[in-house]
Amino acid sequence: MNRLEDRLNEYKDAGVTPMHMPGHKRNPGLVPSYFTGDITEIDGFDNLHAPEGILKELTESAASVWKAKNAFLSVNGATAPILASIMAASKEGKVLLASNCHISVWHALELSGAPFEVIDPVSDPKYPFLMSIDPSQIDGKLRSDPDIRTVIITSPTYEGVVSDVKEIFRITGKYNAVLIVDESHGSHLGLNEYFPESSVADIVIKSIHKTLHAPTQTAILLTYTDAVRSDLIKHYMDIFVSTSPSYLLMSGISRVIYDLKSKPKITDTWCDALKKVRKRLSDELLHVKLFEGEHDDPSKLVILTGGVTDGRELAQRLRENRIEVEAAYSTHIIAMTGIGDDEDSLKAFAEALIRIDSTLEGSVTSGGIVMPVSPFTMCMSIKDASQSEYDIRNKDECEGLISASYVFNYPPGIPVLIPGQKITKDRLKLAPGTSLRVVSG
Repeated sequence: MNRLEDRLNEYKDAGVTPMHMPGHKRNPGLVPSYFTGDITEIDGFDNLHAPEGILKELTESAASVWKAKNAFLSVNGATAPILASIMAASKEGKVLLASNCHISVWHALELSGAPFEVIDPVSDPKYPFLMSIDPSQIDGKLRSDPDIRTVIITSPTYEGVVSDVKEIFRITGKYNAVLIVDESHGSHLGLNEYFPESSVADIVIKSIHKTLHAPTQTAILLTYTDAVRSDLIKHYMDIFVSTSPSYLLMSGISRVIYDLKSKPKITDTWCDALKKVRKRLSDELLHVKLFEGEHDDPSKLVILTGGVTDGRELAQRLRENRIEVEAAYSTHIIAMTGIGDDEDSLKAFAEALIRIDSTLEGSVTSGGIVMPVSPFTMCMSIKDASQSEYDIRNKDECEGLISASYVFNYPPGIPVLIPGQKITKDRLKLAPGTSLRVVSG
């Protein structure tokens, strides 16, 4: 395949005077050197919204990497593909979604107005986060409610927990329902035998910047069937992806796809380093503990801290050792690894963590699920609640009222409350801040 990055470099070296956008005109006195590839849709560089040349070749190559039927590129992160796929798929029937879906899924439900039902992933008292989706639960819901036409799950989760997507896809196929998998944290799945298999479903969304070497804000939507019309997906991608897509971001996607196709062992260094660091953490940590799910994503280094130390304090101590983790909670921290990691970078993390661990006392105990446990109750539609008149109340006055806004901790962006939802005591405990926006009256 032709690399967009190479084409951009050739254009830059040709000395063409840019009488077109963007306004910086690649003037080295105004922008960093890497902006020399920042162009608009000019002759020879194709159009993402109507690809016929180099960008069409790029989408076809991307589809072939993950053995998909079609691919749609996004420079608006995974949010645009999630919005587009749900808008396209939910034109009829009800949506069944997991309660740990990202906020962009809920935004799509607000925009589409589709009726929905919520299921909870499995919980395990040993761990302070939710586990996988039980396929039998989806089977039961689809069997009892034929109005459900779309199912949305997240796999892997932020903590790297992987669901049995293959079995879930078999079940949704049995009931002629569409399965959408938010695999934003799994762009690397299937690229090395050390990782779980990449998901295959009607639609799979990968945020390729999270673990591969594309710039932030790059993602891809993959289709494996014709269950959702590709023209509808394209229509909504045209709506949710900028009409001025960044060629810098697209060239980053191009490099990833080119490397994955031409360098089949590109993930080996990363995987070898992961195997070593996971063994070392498993063997040498005396107090805090490495989460080790049997079939889960080994690229996430989730360190359990409940009963030993507050994870946020551990993250601060790591920061003092020049280690910055992805996320920190009272019960655990998440250290994300990626294709750019090697033995040296992961060794630095392990040594700092082991050194801090040696100063701690006690052993990990369950801190309880850091997710709501009360029934999910909607009192009005998301859209109506979002557009309603509202009051701002202290949190201790809000139990039993109706939320007028999305309430969530970030990361990872999983709502504690959505507009129109009844506010319960357990959700109040998890809501950030001291006050909430509630529907008036």
